[in-house]
Amino acid sequence: MIYFLGILINGFAGFLLIRWLTGARLHLILHILLALALGLGMAGTSTFYMHILLNQSNHWLPIGLVVLIIIILYRQSKDVLRSFTAFRMTKAIALSLLALAILAIPLSMTAHYFPLGGWDAWSCWNLKAKFIFLSSDNWKDILAPSFWRSNTNYPLLWPLINVWFWDLGGRFDQAIPMLNSILIALLTAGILIFGLLELTGLVWPSIALAVIITALPFGVTLYISQYSDSLVGLFLLSAFMSLLLAEKYKLPKLKILSMIFLGLMTFTKNEGLMLGGISALLILWHERSHKKELKNLIISFSLAALPTIIFTLFIAPKNEAFINGLTSADKHSTWERLSVILAYPWYEMISGKWNGLWILILGGILLAGKKLWQSSLGIIALSIILYLGVVLAYYEVNTFFEIQWWLSTTLSRILFALVPTLVLWIGLGLTPANHPTKR
Repeated sequence: MIYFLGILINGFAGFLLIRWLTGARLHLILHILLALALGLGMAGTSTFYMHILLNQSNHWLPIGLVVLIIIILYRQSKDVLRSFTAFRMTKAIALSLLALAILAIPLSMTAHYFPLGGWDAWSCWNLKAKFIFLSSDNWKDILAPSFWRSNTNYPLLWPLINVWFWDLGGRFDQAIPMLNSILIALLTAGILIFGLLELTGLVWPSIALAVIITALPFGVTLYISQYSDSLVGLFLLSAFMSLLLAEKYKLPKLKILSMIFLGLMTFTKNEGLMLGGISALLILWHERSHKKELKNLIISFSLAALPTIIFTLFIAPKNEAFINGLTSADKHSTWERLSVILAYPWYEMISGKWNGLWILILGGILLAGKKLWQSSLGIIALSIILYLGVVLAYYEVNTFFEIQWWLSTTLSRILFALVPTLVLWIGLGLTPANHPTKR
């Protein structure tokens, strides 16, 4: 019960912020889904700020900060409930909600057996969360060099989200990480379904695309394993969905929401930092002709990414799992290593664990053709291509790990985080340009 109270508090804060940016012009259910995703980011960042300011754990101030945000935003939009009057339950909406309810079944059943997730969740995210929650003013000890295997240099958003909910309940509860993993999966599926429905008007294709990627057994495993890659995937999808909706309905302030999601994504993990920075720069370049809007976009991204900036510059220890292969005499980068890096992704994509998903994705790219490279869809394409290029380059430069093992344990999760946005990108590329949108 306490958990759902927390969802209500965070979701209402996100709802008010989106309402302030868009008025009542965004479809209500999509508005709520994006608000819940945004609320998770608010919970984690509020917990971070309180720990930085007080240098210790306080079970009420992070919650109070979110409540304060609600009060401030409510004063800016006192007629917030007016948007509910325009809502109509249609057959398309009912089918979409039913699909989400059905998707919740395999996610909940699987998560029940792994409440604290997979190995990375045990050794990294949930370890950090418990340490921060239980250790009071010693919370920074989790960043000690002796804990380097828990990726001490990684940002802390996922652990801090869990801590916020534990603060609200006043105790550690292993159900919180489990419920958050289910919520993130369902929010990703929901934003994809209702976003595609809003952008294309096609009901069954929108539902089918979300169901295919969410119900994929390997996808279910990764979601309930509580890897931060699922949070990266949610924020990336939300960011580009906000951008596309802003352009479709001429809502320039919704682009601010896109930059906020990208800023929050930088606080998830180092890969999220790279992807968020690349995507933000490309959006800024895309909007370069709109001088007035450009300033607001830069400020929005900077404010949302401020926890990342503070953590990276002043708190994070050095990466103990890094050897620069370009300068190291003992473990230098080689052509053999590069050949493995360039070949392995193709073997990964045809792996049986994906059940042919990447073959469908590649087929969709070929069918959609040049439309995928135009306007905002082109920004999505460039973001993914440049990000994967940086990731592959990092595999080559950092020679700390044996490359075959490293690729086999991490590349699938990196690709998994991109799948929802790739499906959005291809789905829009395959949709006729003149197809009517049904609300």
